[in-house]
Amino acid sequence: MKKQRNPTAELTLLDCVNAAAEKLSAAGVAFGHGTTNAFDEAAWLVLWQLGLPLDTPLQAPDSSTPNRLVAPEEQAHIATLLEARISTRKPAAYLTQEAWLQGVGFYVDERAIVPRSLIAEVLVEGSLDYWLGESTHRVLDLCTGNGSLAVIAAMVYPDVFVQASDISTEALEVARINVERHGFQKRISLHQGDGLPHNGIHFDLILCNPPYVNAQSMAELPPEFKAEPALALDGNRSGGSDGMDFIRQLLVQAPACMSEQAILVLEIGHERAHFEAAFPQLDAYWLATSAGEDQVLLVTREALLALPSQPTPTPAQTAQQLDFKPVSTATDFETFKQLLLEYADQDLADAKNSSIWQDLQALPQRYGAPKGAALLVYHGETLIGCGALTDTAQAGLAELKRIYIRTAFRRQGVARALTLQLIDQARAMGYDSAAISTWPANTASITLYQSLGFEPIAPFKIHPHAELVFLGVPLLRPVAN
Repeated sequence: MKKQRNPTAELTLLDCVNAAAEKLSAAGVAFGHGTTNAFDEAAWLVLWQLGLPLDTPLQAPDSSTPNRLVAPEEQAHIATLLEARISTRKPAAYLTQEAWLQGVGFYVDERAIVPRSLIAEVLVEGSLDYWLGESTHRVLDLCTGNGSLAVIAAMVYPDVFVQASDISTEALEVARINVERHGFQKRISLHQGDGLPHNGIHFDLILCNPPYVNAQSMAELPPEFKAEPALALDGNRSGGSDGMDFIRQLLVQAPACMSEQAILVLEIGHERAHFEAAFPQLDAYWLATSAGEDQVLLVTREALLALPSQPTPTPAQTAQQLDFKPVSTATDFETFKQLLLEYADQDLADAKNSSIWQDLQALPQRYGAPKGAALLVYHGETLIGCGALTDTAQAGLAELKRIYIRTAFRRQGVARALTLQLIDQARAMGYDSAAISTWPANTASITLYQSLGFEPIAPFKIHPHAELVFLGVPLLRPVAN
């Protein structure tokens, strides 16, 4: 039996933190705004509420002797703070109005995103020093938020002047508090604007932690992240879905604001796959951080100038330029067959045992009228993918199959547009519902289908790989677009 604590008794500091951690864990709060687990967050809240430094030992060197007892009245104040953390789901930094980055304290409130940029690490650890020199004097902190990166850059490089820019006037109000708090009024200037400044200044170093979260991830953010300004997170303001809208314009426009030897340091979080799909030709250096080598990159002005002059189209723009051609002639079926062979070679981990070979042998009947259909996908004159549907043993159920997009056009909304076309085709052919099967590891595909309204269903065919995921959607109502 678990021993009950006496609420009127004093607790040791460590016991108090452990109790707070248990409450946070039981409540299922999300972390990521300065801490990564319940114990660290509990220690932060308890120590802050008691007015103790965050590096206060929770136990004396002699573990048998408590170094601090927490009185019942203090426990009540801690409980009130914990309840606020749990009930509001606000990040702890908003409740304490304090955040720490690389050991530097900053003021923060709901007007600005909680500072946690990994760019602070590369600044403090000297990871940029190879690319910088005595000529480095002008620094731009774009999307500055509460000004933390601008302040840290001014601390690390005492000879530089920093321009801190943000679209949000409210965020800049918070940044001003931090600039003044750290005494950098003469070396950090604050400017409001959307994107790069057009003031004729050429910067030697541009730091940018922009909005980059893709649309699907935005929809799935925990409440703690939704408590932050969406403007600082949502990378889809221009109609895209891959989180790269702001970055597309930034990379095209940046060289005009950079000195000859300047560099751009960009944070993209967990969006490296989307970034590389959007900018496949960009020569970038990925920097090591405590979170790995996939979240912060460095690019030179020379590399930016080598990019195409026009920004990569957004997924929405790409989808508008697609042409879906029905597969009907012998030539069409031969083209479709070549794409399926390419699909088997590139994307099927178990291609040897796949049913794709039976499909190829059964062309054109397998995906021909009246019960089947196939589509070729073109972007302009470029063939970029294919998809098909066929009947099943279950009356009124069409199976969507062989959805394949060539690598250069992935993560641009093409698979979504193609799936919707196949669904419309199935509906026009009189099917009552559409279904698809895929591997559990294909999380991106499963997420896409679920966003279109597909839900788990019973298997509609016998398959040697029992672990397949089966999803279906009724066609009597419009499918989510």
